[in-house]
Amino acid sequence: MRVLSPVGTFPVRLTGARMERGAPVIEAAMGAWRSEVRLEPADLPLLLTAGAIIAVAFAAGRLTSGHG
Repeated sequence: MRVLSPVGTFPVRLTGARMERGAPVIEAAMGAWRSEVRLEPADLPLLLTAGAIIAVAFAAGRLTSGHG
């Protein structure tokens, strides 16, 4: 995965995951920068929508490539 920022495009590498106060925290690194993504219950609709969009995109790609 790559992230586009105002100072360039950087590869993202997942470095770990943990639970903190009952919520998942995903640790990542973008080059020299370390990042954390903290997921809260209010994020669930967004995560489900993003997952559905990715699933539909992959399914559409398979169908149009003749591998479906």
